[in-house]
Amino acid sequence: MKGYYLFAPVEKGNVGPDSGVERKVRAQCKALNEYLNCELVILPPVEYTGSLTEKIVRRLPFTAAWRKWKYEGEFDDADFLYIRQVYHDASFVRYLRAIRKRNPRIKVIYEIPTYPYDTETTISRANAAFVAKERRNRVKAARFMDRIVTFYGQDSIWGVPCISLINGYDFSAVELPERVKTDTIHVISVALTAFWHGYDRFLAGLAAYYENGGTEDIVYHYVGSVMPEHEQFVHDHHLENHVIFHGKQSGEPLKALLKESFLGIDVLGGHRKNYPISSSLKSREYFAYGMPLITSSPVDFLPKDYPFQFLAPYDDSPVDMESVIRFYHGIYDGKDCNQVAAEIRTYAEARCDMKITMKPVADWLMNETK
Repeated sequence: MKGYYLFAPVEKGNVGPDSGVERKVRAQCKALNEYLNCELVILPPVEYTGSLTEKIVRRLPFTAAWRKWKYEGEFDDADFLYIRQVYHDASFVRYLRAIRKRNPRIKVIYEIPTYPYDTETTISRANAAFVAKERRNRVKAARFMDRIVTFYGQDSIWGVPCISLINGYDFSAVELPERVKTDTIHVISVALTAFWHGYDRFLAGLAAYYENGGTEDIVYHYVGSVMPEHEQFVHDHHLENHVIFHGKQSGEPLKALLKESFLGIDVLGGHRKNYPISSSLKSREYFAYGMPLITSSPVDFLPKDYPFQFLAPYDDSPVDMESVIRFYHGIYDGKDCNQVAAEIRTYAEARCDMKITMKPVADWLMNETK
């Protein structure tokens, strides 16, 4: 059985060796190749001049909003095509229709990384035309999809049956580091930061803790894009000794920070997007490095009483730092921190290694193409 994995990024930040999105895509394709023949196709990110004419044309109902899609027979020999979500516009609908016309037997599987995703975009006068195009064309595009892959348990989306997965991780790509525990509690978050990550809740908890006489030395390694209001908050509350803004990191510098850290912050603002359960890639990466995590949306493959998961309230309240400190000491005091890390990683790897999580897709394809 032969097929293709099509990844069509819009932003430059989602491609390249430092991109977590591309790493996931490559790991998914690698996992599918454990069961069948799957070739990865990565299109270049979209380039725009930003001219006024271009901005107007992109907002018209039947023009390409982002990428100008044109099918030239690349998948005529394929049994299946796996597509990671792109923006839905009339150009993409025509592209899917052309694939079906040239290869009627092809099975099209379409991955939606987060759903529902409408709340990720603030509707304004500037982007209202884009939102309208997306909502109208996604239903039209769905007519050419056989299955939708989702990570949030839906049975169907836009009338298309779903294959429900949990996010996987290529554990073979990460070597569990040797850790050395110190008197400082090192906490880390790594993300292209958005309001729904909820890191402001952790910062507010830190401020309250020290304003009330807290004595534990906590250092929060804030890695990735920085929200200006977070920098301002740290300055206003004199947290410079407890919050380090590292900016975007990758490769060995990022590995060094992950090795130094003993708690990882997952999602603290899931309620802002109505995501009561976390299937984030970041939670998997923390576990691959043997780190307990802090979240307000329970991780999908964990029982709620899992001892290495700190559950903050599902709201906007500051994170209770006293409770975080008790959580930390309950895990590490009197124990070998490297044994703790190995236990966390072994548990996660048995449940969300990419070869395991992608198997339902391979099973469906092999059954459908017998």
